[in-house]
Amino acid sequence: MDRNGWMDLLGLEHDEVPRLLVLESTWWRRRALAKRLALLDDVRELGMPDVWHGWYGDLAVAYCPAYGPTRSVEPIHALGLCGTTVVVSIGTCASLQPKVRVGDVVLSERATIGEGVSQYYGGKGTATPNLGRVTRASSLFALSDTHTHRGLTVTAGARLAQPPAQVAKWASAGHLSVDLTSSAIFSAASAMSMRAVSVHYVHEELPARPWPAVLSEEEQSLVDAVDDEVFDVALGLA
Repeated sequence: MDRNGWMDLLGLEHDEVPRLLVLESTWWRRRALAKRLALLDDVRELGMPDVWHGWYGDLAVAYCPAYGPTRSVEPIHALGLCGTTVVVSIGTCASLQPKVRVGDVVLSERATIGEGVSQYYGGKGTATPNLGRVTRASSLFALSDTHTHRGLTVTAGARLAQPPAQVAKWASAGHLSVDLTSSAIFSAASAMSMRAVSVHYVHEELPARPWPAVLSEEEQSLVDAVDDEVFDVALGLA
């Protein structure tokens, strides 16, 4: 469909087109919706199911709890054609290096494509975010005590099928972390002329502490705090 078709399907007026799309890769959809949408005004669901529209001051924002790469690129495709310019991926990742710990934030500067979606948006080998937005995110996290890491990451197509040999290969290649969405989001955003950035925090440390990781009370406190912070940073990246 063209822009007019998507505008009609989504139920958007021209002055409502979101400047920012926030995608969150999470299993816990209802909890995420309650937490994120509480920070926005005049919230409504658009014509694409589970894509929500609201206002943060005078900033029009779209939010979608999209789990995995296939679902994540759909709001990018639709809203990119409508005129949305910035997409931020938030959620969790698993670290692949000893220096990257639970509660740290990983800002991908280049994502190795290990999922099957990027190819449909011209992605080959690796996909890159908008480095200006990466720098902006880093500067926003510098205002707090959150540890951040910038560098190479990898996006996998499956969370529960990452054998030790594959994890060791990713780590030896210098990847900081593995997630489920970054490379697909970068590829689709590039195809739609959007500026994309991935802001993921560490919940597991591979290979020693795979999912489901049992966190200490201190680690859980760190994770809870950074889970709030990543959404605040996402709103600041528009």
